[in-house]
Amino acid sequence: MALAGCARGPDQAGLERDVQAQLDTLFGSRMLEVKSLNRQGSAPLAGAKGGGSQAIVYYNAVLEFTAPYDPSDWSGLSPELIANALGATDEGVIGLGAGRIAAGSELRAYGSMVYRRAGDAWQPSLLPPATSKPVAATGRAIKSSDLIERLATIVNTTPGLHDADDAIVAEELDRALQNIKLRLNRGEQGFVVASGPAGGEYARFVESLRPRAAAWSVTQANTQGSVTNALMIDSGEARFALVQSDVAAAAVTGQDAFASHGPLRHVRGVAALFPEPVHVVVRADSEIASVAGLRGARVAVGSRGSGTRQTALQVLSAHGLEHGDYVIADARSPDEALQLLAAGRIDAVIEVISAPWRQLAVVSAQTPMILLPLDPDAMTRLAESVPGLVPLTISQRTYAAQESGVPTLAATALLVVRSSVPDAAVKQVLEFLFEGGLAVDRGVSASRLSRERALSGVTIPLHDGAAEYFAATKSPVSSAPPEPAP
Repeated sequence: MALAGCARGPDQAGLERDVQAQLDTLFGSRMLEVKSLNRQGSAPLAGAKGGGSQAIVYYNAVLEFTAPYDPSDWSGLSPELIANALGATDEGVIGLGAGRIAAGSELRAYGSMVYRRAGDAWQPSLLPPATSKPVAATGRAIKSSDLIERLATIVNTTPGLHDADDAIVAEELDRALQNIKLRLNRGEQGFVVASGPAGGEYARFVESLRPRAAAWSVTQANTQGSVTNALMIDSGEARFALVQSDVAAAAVTGQDAFASHGPLRHVRGVAALFPEPVHVVVRADSEIASVAGLRGARVAVGSRGSGTRQTALQVLSAHGLEHGDYVIADARSPDEALQLLAAGRIDAVIEVISAPWRQLAVVSAQTPMILLPLDPDAMTRLAESVPGLVPLTISQRTYAAQESGVPTLAATALLVVRSSVPDAAVKQVLEFLFEGGLAVDRGVSASRLSRERALSGVTIPLHDGAAEYFAATKSPVSSAPPEPAP
């Protein structure tokens, strides 16, 4: 695109052509057409890798589907890929309602595109997926005044409270606030969900559930992840939580990470919200071509307390790899694991996460990565032995240079609840998820909700309120869940 004076990036016509090309590449055809676009300005970005100037150009656009599209089809292209292609945040795409979208339906987008200056032209750059606003930790700490004063004394007057000490205090206070928020929630004005690490997929999804200008709200409290969430539900520390479906199945039977606790008797299922396929990631220049080829490799398998670690070890075992056949590489987060892989310090990352995995797309733009398919026989063994896992193919074009679908297994992000929560409260949450509360105006991530798939991978006992709701709405039940532990 030729330079226009001192402007950063192309003119409006050139920007519109590039946005349309980005969408056509995503779908492989003219599935979503730009009907109008208004350029809203630009800003400089840090220099590109290898030198050169970069700029980000902002725009508003109206788009129209030329063919039907269903954002809740778990086997199709995720609606998050549309937001990524448009350079929009979760809140920046308006018009993705519940269920199938008819041809002729419109979307509105507040998007952006990154450009790199190459000689006398601006060239579109691979746009990193847009990220939502940081998830703020909110909650009212109902404490007695003397405890608050004592905390203030520690923070403000303790001699030698250095950065490391302050980080410890901040971490403990944040953990306390998250627990207070969960324990105080009674559902009158909405519900609080125990999610996972700050900034993680569960936290972002819960934020996406909050409709614009809705009176009834939903918020999240950060935790260590699925295993911790199940334990919090059982102990009464939380009323609602997100848990991987296979982890939930292990929790109610007292297996795997719950062997020392025994069956968790108070955990009940509400609904499956979205799929979380198993990603086995290696560098594109790696000689490793299969999961079985990870023998002797350094593999990041998720942090302790996460659902990923439990599932990852089961995946490796199904491919004939037991403890000692590979080296577990410790990483503090999935993002750090990808950085270690990009730097060549580890050989593979296994993560159970919604596709597209944003950080994988970002890292792959600099260091090409590929996904390894699961072996068909191993998938059969896992599906038969691990309740809560379902077959799924990561659709082609989900990631850059992914020319074909990648067969894998998926857990589902399962909303669970404590058995003592009233039936009416659970039904109210389900109505909020699948009916009026989100049908008209939801975030991009939340548009994947599907009442038809709401029991996929659910093998734990349903809460009575959920069972009554789905019976009344005649949603299909995949299989009869086991009876709760006595």
